[in-house]
Amino acid sequence: MKPHFLDSKLTRSLYSDLAGSGEHLSSLSDETFLKNLLVVEAALAVAAAPEHAAMAKATIDSYQLDVEELSRRAAEGGNPLIPLVTDLKAINPAGIHIGATSQDIIDSALMLCMKEGVGEVVDKLKKLARDLAELTAEHKATPIMGRTLGQIATPTTFGALTGGWLVAVDNAARALEALEFPVSYGGASGNMTAVHPRGFEIQAKLAEELGLFDPQWVWHSDRTPITAIASALATAAGVVRKIAGDVVFYSQTEVGELREKSPGGSSAMPHKANPAAAIACDGYARRAPGLLATLFDALDCRLQRGTGSWHAEWATLRELAAVTHSAVSRAATSIDGITVNVDVMASRVNGPTGHAEDLAERALEIYGKGRS
Repeated sequence: MKPHFLDSKLTRSLYSDLAGSGEHLSSLSDETFLKNLLVVEAALAVAAAPEHAAMAKATIDSYQLDVEELSRRAAEGGNPLIPLVTDLKAINPAGIHIGATSQDIIDSALMLCMKEGVGEVVDKLKKLARDLAELTAEHKATPIMGRTLGQIATPTTFGALTGGWLVAVDNAARALEALEFPVSYGGASGNMTAVHPRGFEIQAKLAEELGLFDPQWVWHSDRTPITAIASALATAAGVVRKIAGDVVFYSQTEVGELREKSPGGSSAMPHKANPAAAIACDGYARRAPGLLATLFDALDCRLQRGTGSWHAEWATLRELAAVTHSAVSRAATSIDGITVNVDVMASRVNGPTGHAEDLAERALEIYGKGRS
């Protein structure tokens, strides 16, 4: 009996998709990625062969996508676009895949996934930033002992600490918002030979149809657009992992300065009140550096098309976006409604807090300027 996909709409597993964010990330799923291949082919028909666009769209609309079957057939040619185009042309070849190569369609489909997926990460970061701004304003003068190298240091304020979290989260969100998601259109060897001299005109129209950025360049073997997205995502994951690590420390029984609104229990120890959301955030975020490393390794894209390096990007980049989304979502859950034990914090303070309150105010100013 052949194995069966449990649910192709889920990117990785029920735990990753639903436990990570409370919602499954359909924009990053295999099904959406493959459906986007059809979206790109339809847009290309409009851009490159408008006289056949209606017929091409009808052909594409009539195609019944079988995720599992297409995935199996993809192994023969090394990518899913080859069997997909074969199927479409068997129905009606008019207007299908004009002047394109597999990489054009796959890279553009991946950018569609990433544009939506990154947008979802940004939304979660903004929610987290709003909660951190509230904490910072409320606790800008709340004294707490600073810790350096794991040891008690000198006094500061909790608002100064959360202000630091806030600025980092805001910077991560802005970096993601500034990303460009380029369309790909270069043809067989990346020089648009099949549609010369209309290549750049078609590329611009294709970008317009898809709502993607027109790079006015062919980036088949220049994978820096991928690593730019990956770097911004991994940075966001690292930013929220730092927050989660601090929450875990401040929530320790021996410290007792923070407590999540809905702490997790234990199957064996009923007295436990674990900072479960922060812990889950840490778990998701820890996967980001390895995924990022894979994508940087794929910069070694040989000649005019990568031999394995390109293929390694499709799932890895979507997975990086997914774990970052889950990490940010769990961090937001951890901070939302968190209890700040101001009396416990104050009981350990033994001196002045210097410019800590000013730092909290400046963090709020920086955040406010970024949102204006």
